[in-house]
Amino acid sequence: MAQDPVVIVTGGVAGIGAAIVDQLLRENARLVVVDLAEEPLRQRQATLGKDKFQYVIGDVSNDQVNSQAVELAIKTWAKIDAVALNAGIMAPIQRICDMASTEVTKIFNVNVVAHVSMLSAAIPHLRKSKGRVIFTSSDAGEQLRWKAWGAYGASKAAVNFFAQALTLEEPDITAIAVYPGIVNTPLVNKLIRGECEYDPKFSAASRDALADEIVPGMTADELEEYIAYLRPRLVEPHQPGSVIAKLAVKASPDLRGKIAFWDDVMFNMD
Repeated sequence: MAQDPVVIVTGGVAGIGAAIVDQLLRENARLVVVDLAEEPLRQRQATLGKDKFQYVIGDVSNDQVNSQAVELAIKTWAKIDAVALNAGIMAPIQRICDMASTEVTKIFNVNVVAHVSMLSAAIPHLRKSKGRVIFTSSDAGEQLRWKAWGAYGASKAAVNFFAQALTLEEPDITAIAVYPGIVNTPLVNKLIRGECEYDPKFSAASRDALADEIVPGMTADELEEYIAYLRPRLVEPHQPGSVIAKLAVKASPDLRGKIAFWDDVMFNMD
């Protein structure tokens, strides 16, 4: 059995997920990463070795994929100390009147059902290790500020409730939900730099149409307000990512059931 912590990470190739993986490696963790992108994971394994890094390629909402990840961790290291449930999607960013049920099903499958699927397989092992589950959530699940974000916000509200449910049901497991804030993505970066801004000479209708192309469901005035909201709140992926990773290997049981932003003082593990 490995002495170093063994952690499963979902959605660990890009953005916050990659930052979680990077910090976990600095914490000397042994990893099983679940993602759809094989090449970067293959390269990581070639560099680190199979005794340090394993991966599973597949859809995180697939029970077989999650069972495979759990079985791989147990077969390789005989334990699981933590699961970082980071995989998630934002689309569809649409008003309810424009939303297809299939799109809503997809976002809930990835953002919610996938977490339940992984936990169903991992909980027996987390009980043994008195382990930790860290959910990457969002304050969009607490307060909806913008039109067209209903599906995403509802999925993150469900994540928060599952974190609370796990806390009530599993006294030996520390479940925590972390709000990463507004993370710098290519689209957000373009908005902040003004590369997506519309020509103010356009008519109101044209401005609204262009704004809707940039962030579906938003009028031009709403887009301006959205950009103003984003600008002072932008964070880089490594900021919440490193906190999530440290919580996965260091969080005490006193943090069971806590839901807060990544920079909350109670999440400081240094």
